[in-house]
Amino acid sequence: MNRTHWEHAIIAALMMLIVWAILALFDIPGAALIAFVIPVTWFVAREATQHEYKLGTQRGWRWGRNLPVKWWEGVVRGWSRDSLLDWLAPLFLCLALLIALQLSPLPI
Repeated sequence: MNRTHWEHAIIAALMMLIVWAILALFDIPGAALIAFVIPVTWFVAREATQHEYKLGTQRGWRWGRNLPVKWWEGVVRGWSRDSLLDWLAPLFLCLALLIALQLSPLPI
């Protein structure tokens, strides 16, 4: 794992804890699960978008033109070990936080 994987995991954990704190403050049911889904979805969407732009530039795309990429290609193509870890590191840290929040005596 490199520095960006750790940065993404820490940012995701902070996002999760902030959202959880706000939702728990208003006594929203399932606050921990909602707070888990937001950063994990954010980072997988970020990686898919990066793949779309990378595929577009490989196909001669320039800013201001339509992106020559099908809607599903960003999710299916272009995954490397680095891009997987950019998403999986936040996923696993947030999953650990979710488990910790579910087991804690704090209001969830």
